Amino acid sequence: MQSRAVRSLCYGLVVALVSTLLPTPLTRPAGAQLMPTYSVGVVDFVNESGVQGEMLARLATDAIVVEMSKTNRYDVSITRTMIRKAMDDLGLRPPLTKLGLVRLGEALEADAMLEGAVKSVSISGSGPTRRASVTLVAQMIDQASGEVINGAVQTGTSSARVGYTADDSSLITEAVNNAAFLAVKTMIDYVIPEATVMVNLGASQVMLNRGARDGMKPGMRMIVLRNKEIIGYIEITSADPTDSYARVIKSTRGIQPEDKARAIFEMPTVSRTLASEPMPTGAPSHGRVGGSAGSKIGKFLVGLLIVAGLAAMFKGGSGSEDAPTASVGSKPLVIRWDPKLYNHGQNVAELQVIRDQDAGDPGAIPIRTIRDNGQWNAGYTDLSTLYGNGPFTVLYYQMPLGSTTPTSATQPYTDEGYGITHRYQLRALLRKQTGVDENGTPVYSYEFTKLGNYVTATAVQKVASTFIVEPLNGESLYVSELLSGDANLTWTPAIGGDEYRVVVWPVQPGTGPTWTSNVIYFGAGSEISLPEVDRLSLANALSSPSYVDKQMYWRVDTRHSGDTSKAWWEGDKVVFRIGGTPGGPP
Repeated sequence: MQSRAVRSLCYGLVVALVSTLLPTPLTRPAGAQLMPTYSVGVVDFVNESGVQGEMLARLATDAIVVEMSKTNRYDVSITRTMIRKAMDDLGLRPPLTKLGLVRLGEALEADAMLEGAVKSVSISGSGPTRRASVTLVAQMIDQASGEVINGAVQTGTSSARVGYTADDSSLITEAVNNAAFLAVKTMIDYVIPEATVMVNLGASQVMLNRGARDGMKPGMRMIVLRNKEIIGYIEITSADPTDSYARVIKSTRGIQPEDKARAIFEMPTVSRTLASEPMPTGAPSHGRVGGSAGSKIGKFLVGLLIVAGLAAMFKGGSGSEDAPTASVGSKPLVIRWDPKLYNHGQNVAELQVIRDQDAGDPGAIPIRTIRDNGQWNAGYTDLSTLYGNGPFTVLYYQMPLGSTTPTSATQPYTDEGYGITHRYQLRALLRKQTGVDENGTPVYSYEFTKLGNYVTATAVQKVASTFIVEPLNGESLYVSELLSGDANLTWTPAIGGDEYRVVVWPVQPGTGPTWTSNVIYFGAGSEISLPEVDRLSLANALSSPSYVDKQMYWRVDTRHSGDTSKAWWEGDKVVFRIGGTPGGPP
């Protein structure tokens, strides 16, 4: 009761204090997170208890498989027969080493392999009160790295039944099933922290796109994968709510952005004193309320002071020092942000768009800057103007390491043309008034936000009217020739584009069909035409006799498949006439 009262008091203090400090929440609502489905092969458990031999080991294995099959987290369709055949093909014999598990998982095309053991069996009591307790250990081995990524140590206990005396074998079976249920539940409840490397901060540090809210914590070790191949190890050094920083422990091929990081699971130790415990061995212990309660309240109040400090950093607004999130717009190369951040931009000295640089470095040079509050409130900038318009110069603020005040600098850029893919990120230079000088002039402190997420984009050359091969502007297009393949819509490729679509619509609305092709993928060649399925589809759309002699627009849109935005670069429109009979009057 005392512990419950202490918790209630703490929660009340949170609501009362935070509600007076913040007009809006500092934290974003947590969204539902879809858990990945792992294909798992379960090898036969080892019986270390000395009771019932291989029969009990097989019973435990089957119980684990049954419980895993009831979830949508694990795919355990790899059967015992398939596992034994793969082991025979590889010349493997139990008990399997970690290398053997990795080889077996690769042969079975599994994401992970699960091994385990029956650690102990104990029976106590007599008659109707006789009970059995079984402790199971299970650990999941990542197929790519051989590291443990999940696991559990759980004890299951059979239930006593009034008026019924079961034999020991039945009691042990019930205890095994209960232990299997608890073990699988523990593994499901543990969300394997996974993250993506966002940027390299020097040679031995990286930044990840997941933070404390996602289970990241200092000291956590992670494997780094590229295309399911392990390329290094990292250790989390600090974790903010939405991102974290890690030092590189080992790197075989150089860790780089977009590499995937997966936490290495720390298996709990097996204690003999837990062998007959009826409760799950992973359950938290309940400490006494006394001196520890005061310690918890003290830590809690320190946390409240931290919250208060964060809230006071931007008076009059609900902004934070997290980086502005970059998103894509309705057109290619349009980068968007939330203009309500940082007191609707009032605390922003400059928004910087960083291209292919380490934006965590205060010396990173932007490709575009925004200082005008009106531009900030627009919430977007169009970077397409950087390409095809000649060289340009960017005026920006810089703050070298150790400096407290920004200074202006300029950076000239050449027009690199079309077809190069870049990664763009946002960061803001924030200012906070710290006082006034002797003349009453406000005094500010300055600080860059953290690194934001990146948006991948390519400056793609549009398909201009000069790229059109047939039908040219004003020419006739005959349905019969479309059907036979003697005519088609043909154009030359644009620089940077590898996906195309053709759009056809009437010059006079209502006088013809509106038609759009499927996505057309360009590999190589000097010209591109409609594939047969689209050519026949267009012929069918134009085949109505009422459309003869009607004028139609057509254009070719393009984009780059690797870009974050799926918007199209619209091409120039040209006109063709729907012909009647080839060779007839124009």
